[in-house]
Amino acid sequence: MSINIKNFTIPELKVLLQDFDFDEKSMKTIKNKIKKLKILEEMQRIMPDFEAMKQQEIGQQKKLSIIDEMQRIMPDFEAMKQQENDYKQKIQNKNIQLEEQIKSYSKEDVNNYLDQKQPDIKGVIRFDGDSNRIMIKYHLDDIMKYYKGKFIRIYYRDEEGKTLIFVYPIKNRLILLIRNAIYKGVHLLEKETDSDQELQRKMLHAYKIEILIAENVFNKNLLENEKKLDDIDKYIKEKQKKQLVKSIDLKTNKKNKGAYFNFINKIPQINLQRYQIGNNLEQHLELSRKAQCFIYALQMSKQYTNQEIQAILIQVQSNLQLFSLTQIKNIKHIGPMCIHVYQESNKQVRLMNIKGDINDLRQQQKDVVHISLYREHYFIYDTNVEVSNFWLNNFQKYKTYQKYLDNTNIVQVRETQNNICVTTGKSQNDSITVIRMMHELNMFEEIKDYNEFNYKENSKQVISAPDNAQDYCSETKEFIEKENHFDKILYADTEAFTIDSEGKFIKHKCYLCVWADGDIIKSSRDVNGLVRYIDKCYIDERPAAKKNNLPDKQILIYMHNLSYDCQFILKEQYQIEDMIQNNGKVLQFSFSIYNRQGLKIQFVFRDSYIMISKKLSELPEMFLSLEEQKTIQKEIMCYNYYTEERYVNNIGNIEEASKFISNHTKQEFISVLKKSDSMISDDCFDMQKYALFYCKQDVIVLQKCVQKFAQLLKENMDMNLFNYISISSLALSYQLKKQCFNKVYKVNGLLRQFLQQFVIGGRCMTAYNKKQILRFKKILDFDAVSLYPSAQYRTYYPAGKLYTLTPELIQHYNVKENLFQITEKSSSKDQNTLYLEVKLFKGNDFIVRGFPLLSQKVDGVRQFTNDIDKENRYFVDTIGLQELVLRQNYKYEIISGVYAKERDYTIQGVIKYMFEERVKCKKQKNPLQEIYKLMLNSSYGKTIEGDRNETVEIYEDLSQLYKKYDQINSIQQYGNKFCVKLEKECCEQTGYHHVGIQILSMSKRIMNEVMVLADDLGLNIYYQDTDSMQIQKNDLKILSKQFKKQYNRQLIGEQMGQFHSDFKSKAGKVAYGRDGIYISKKVYCVKLRVEKIVKKDDENEVKNEVKKDDKKDDKKQVKQFCYDFHIRMKGVTSECITQKADKLYKGDVIKLYEDLAKGVPIEFDLCSAKVFMKKQDDYSYMNLSEFKRTLQF
Repeated sequence: MSINIKNFTIPELKVLLQDFDFDEKSMKTIKNKIKKLKILEEMQRIMPDFEAMKQQEIGQQKKLSIIDEMQRIMPDFEAMKQQENDYKQKIQNKNIQLEEQIKSYSKEDVNNYLDQKQPDIKGVIRFDGDSNRIMIKYHLDDIMKYYKGKFIRIYYRDEEGKTLIFVYPIKNRLILLIRNAIYKGVHLLEKETDSDQELQRKMLHAYKIEILIAENVFNKNLLENEKKLDDIDKYIKEKQKKQLVKSIDLKTNKKNKGAYFNFINKIPQINLQRYQIGNNLEQHLELSRKAQCFIYALQMSKQYTNQEIQAILIQVQSNLQLFSLTQIKNIKHIGPMCIHVYQESNKQVRLMNIKGDINDLRQQQKDVVHISLYREHYFIYDTNVEVSNFWLNNFQKYKTYQKYLDNTNIVQVRETQNNICVTTGKSQNDSITVIRMMHELNMFEEIKDYNEFNYKENSKQVISAPDNAQDYCSETKEFIEKENHFDKILYADTEAFTIDSEGKFIKHKCYLCVWADGDIIKSSRDVNGLVRYIDKCYIDERPAAKKNNLPDKQILIYMHNLSYDCQFILKEQYQIEDMIQNNGKVLQFSFSIYNRQGLKIQFVFRDSYIMISKKLSELPEMFLSLEEQKTIQKEIMCYNYYTEERYVNNIGNIEEASKFISNHTKQEFISVLKKSDSMISDDCFDMQKYALFYCKQDVIVLQKCVQKFAQLLKENMDMNLFNYISISSLALSYQLKKQCFNKVYKVNGLLRQFLQQFVIGGRCMTAYNKKQILRFKKILDFDAVSLYPSAQYRTYYPAGKLYTLTPELIQHYNVKENLFQITEKSSSKDQNTLYLEVKLFKGNDFIVRGFPLLSQKVDGVRQFTNDIDKENRYFVDTIGLQELVLRQNYKYEIISGVYAKERDYTIQGVIKYMFEERVKCKKQKNPLQEIYKLMLNSSYGKTIEGDRNETVEIYEDLSQLYKKYDQINSIQQYGNKFCVKLEKECCEQTGYHHVGIQILSMSKRIMNEVMVLADDLGLNIYYQDTDSMQIQKNDLKILSKQFKKQYNRQLIGEQMGQFHSDFKSKAGKVAYGRDGIYISKKVYCVKLRVEKIVKKDDENEVKNEVKKDDKKDDKKQVKQFCYDFHIRMKGVTSECITQKADKLYKGDVIKLYEDLAKGVPIEFDLCSAKVFMKKQDDYSYMNLSEFKRTLQF
C-alpha cells in the first residue's frame, strides 16, 4: 500500500525518514516526493524570470541563462507530471478492481483473511493523562512495522462522557499525530490541518484502541450499499473478536493516582487556588510549580509541619510525579487519612481509608486529613465551599446580571421584566462536588501544551537538622548470620565470537560455556547445557510438600564479570526473577525451572569480581601456592581470530592466529598449544580443542581461588562466603559480628538525608588547582598506609541515639574553646559527637592553602577551594569543623545540628587485630592476608551507602507494566525480554551515615597533619589523590623530623597512620621520580628512575635480567638504572598513552604531557592499544574498531 504523503512538506518528509524504519518501496516513494518538491521549488523560482523574459524585460545574457535552466529542469518536470498522471490512473483502476473484488467475497474468503497470523503488539498504549514515552516508543514502532495499511479503531469519550468510536487508516501521518497528542505540544509536523487537530483531541480522550487485521472488508463506505453482502457483514461482526489483533483497554486496572491538573478556572468569581487551580495560565503554573498536588493538599490541611512534609518527600523522592493510593499507604510519616475518590465509571465518590478506620479514629478524637482525588488531581477536601449547585447550573443563563455574579450562594432566581430577584442561602458544598460540576459545565479551560514539572529536581534542596532527630534512629539488631543453603556451587565461563568472517565486529555471540561442579568439568555451546546438566542431576526427585513457592533446590553459579556473561543468559527463554545491579554492573540474578516431577530448581548467578576485584589472571598469585600456580598455563588467546566459520571448520593457522595475540610471542603460543594437545601440525591447530582448554583453565582458576577464599574465611573468621554478594557487605557483617555496632543506632528518613549532605570523598587536586611542571626534581609518591583502616583505628563509632542541638548547645559550641574540648580520645572532657550545619567567615588571619579544606561543586564536579560559595551553608562534623578552624582560621556560626552523646571504641581493637594478622600472614606468604586486605579497605564503604531508589525487573511482555508505567526510568530490550529499571514507590532506607562521616573526617585529618605541616614549613607538595601526595624526596627528612616533634609519632613506616613511598614499576625498584607534569585531577605523569639487578658476563656486559629465584652473587651481578613512567589520565589507558607517545614523541611520555599542559589538543584512540568493548543498550557487548577522545586542558 502506497504512503499518502500528498500534503507533506520537505521538512515533514525528513522527519519521517528520521523517525521511522521504512521498507525499500516506501523509502523510494518518500525520496521521489522530496525530489519532486525540489523540482517544483526550482520551477517556482525561475518562472517569474521566464515570464519577464517573454515580455522582453531583461537583457540578452540573462535570457541565455534562464533558457539554460529551463532546458535543465523541464525534462524532470515533464517526467514528474507524467508519473503523477500514471499514478492517478493506477489508483482509479485499483479502486474499480477493489469494488468488483468485494462484491465476490464469500464467508470462506473472509474467514481465511481473518485467520492470517500477525505479530502481537507488546504492551499497552495509553493516551489519556500522563503517558510513559518509553513504552509508547515500542507501540508506535510495532504499529508502523506490522500494521501499516490496516485500520485502527479508537474508543474515546466526549465532554458529556458518552463513548464514541472512530476508525482511521494507519499511515505515517497518523503516527506523527498520535505522537503529538501523547507528547503534549512537542510537534513533529510543521503544519496541521483542522482534521489533524480534531484527531489529536480525540486521542487525548482515548481509553481503548483496537487494530483491525482486515483492510477493506471493514470499509463501511464500500460495504453498506452492497445488499448481497449483508450476511457477510453479519458474519464479520460475529467474528469480530477473532479479527482483532489486540484489543487494548486503556482503563483496565488503572491506578488511582494524582498528578498535574491541566485545566484552568475560567470563572473569576470562584477562587480555587486552595485546590491548586488558577484563574489564568500564569497563576496556574505558579501554583503547580510549588509542589506536587498531594504534597500541596497536605500543606493546605495545616496538620503537617514543614519538616514532616520534608520527611514524606524524602521517602518518596524517587517517584514524586505521581502518588498512587498504594504509595500513600506505605509512607511512614502519613497519619490518619481519608481520600474521596471520584469514579468516572459510575459517577460516584468512593471513600478510601488510609492508616486506620475513620470511625474509630473519630471516636479517639484523632485528626483525620480528608483529601479529594478527581481526574488524577489531589486537593484538600473541604465541606464548606460557598458555591451553590444552583449558581453553577444556571451560570450561563444569568451571567449577564451583576447581581448574580456577586453572590455564589444563590439558591433561587425569580425573573422580572428587566432584572432578576435572587434568594441566597448558606451553601455547604464540598470541594470535589464543586470542581466536578465546574468541569462538567465547561467552566474550565484545558491546557493543551504544557511540560510536566520535575518535582524530583525541585525537591533537591538543602535540608536542615530535624527537630526530633531521635525519632529517626533505630537499634542495631543482634548479628545472626543468615544461611543461604545452596545444594550445589558451580563455577562457569563463556567464550564468544567477536568478529565475522569478513573481519567486521559483531555483537558477541556465545559459542562455548564451560562449568565446574567439584571435579566434574562439563561444556556445551551455551548456558542451556548447564541448565540441562543440573536438571539431570535431580531428574527423578520429587518436590517436598510445602505451602510457599520457595525453590526445592538452589544452585549458585559464580562467573567472573557477570555483567559480560549475562548477555548470553538473558537471551534464553528463562523468566528472570531477580536482578541486582549497582552502577550499571550486574551483581546477581536468578531464574527457576521445574523438572518433570515438578521439582523447582532455582539458578542463582553471582559475580565473583564484586567479591574479589582483580583480573582472573591475578587470582592464582593471591590465593594459590607456588606449586599450584605452576600448574596454571599462561593466558594466551587470539579472540579476534575466532570466527564462526573458522570454528566450524576447526583448523586454525598458527601464523595467522599469532598476529591476533598481544603481549606474547608466537613461540609462547606454540608452547601452550603443545601443552593443551591442540597441535594438528607445525602450522595448524585444533581451534575447538584449544578454546575448550583455555576456557577450562579459567573455570579451574576461578573454582580453586573462590573455594580457597571460602575455606580461609570459614577457618579464621567463622563466616560463610556464599552468604554475601560483595566484599563490602562481607566486611560490614564481620564488624557486626565483632559487636562494633552493638551500641550504634541506624539512621533513617529526614535524619539520614540530613547526614547524607556531610559525605564528601577524599581530596584530589593539583596544588592551588594549577598545572605543575617539574624538571630534574627527585619526587616521591608519599602514600598513607591503609588510610581508611587507620582512620577507623584512630577514631570511635558514635553510639546511642542522635539528638537535635538545642539553642543552648548551639550557643555553647559557637565558642571555639568549647568546640575543641571534644577530642577523639576516650579521656575527652566532652564526649559529644557533632554534626553541624554552619556558616563560615574569613577573618584577617585567614590562611590560604595550596590544598584547601573546603570544597564545593562546580558544574557537577567537586573542587577544593579557599573561597566560600554564595549560599554559605556547609555541613561538617566535629573533626571537620575543628580542622577548618585549626588549619585555615575559619570563623563559624552554627545554624542547626544533631549530636550523639555516647561513644564505642570496639572498632579500634578489631581493626588493629585485622591489620596485625594481615602483616603476619604477608610475611608467611599466607593467602589469608589478601582477604584481610580486601576487608580492611572495604569496611567503611557500606556506612555511607547512597540512595537505592531503583529496582530492576525483567519482563517478556510490556503489558505487564501497565500498572507501573509511571515508575519506569528506562527500558532495555534484549531479544524477547525487556530489562526495566523502576523507581521504588516508597524508599525507607536505613544506614550508619554518622559512622561513615566520622571515618572520612578522620582520614582527612591524617592527611592534613602531614600536608599542612609541610605547607607551614615551606615544603612543596605538587599533587594529592586521597591517600597519597607527590613531594620532593629531599624534603622528607625535614618533614619527618618536625612531624615527630609536633605529634610525637614516627611519620615514615609501615604501620597504620604512617606513610611510605609507593611508586611502582614492572622494570624494577623505583628510586624516585625525576620529572613530573601535573595537569589536573587524575591527569599527571612522573618519569621514574628505576634500579634493577642484572647479570653480567665475563666481559662485564649486561646480558639478561636476574630471575626472582636466582641466588644473589655480588660478583656476578650489577646494578643498572633505567627509566619508566608513572602515568595517570582519567578515561585513557596507559597503553594508549604510551602508544601515542611512541608515535608522536619518540616514546617520551613527558613531552606528550608537556604539550597537554600547554593546551595542545591531542587525540587518543582507545582501541589502538587494546581491545575495547562497549556495552550496548540491550546488554550485549561489541568490540569497537575505534573510540577516539580528544583531550585539551
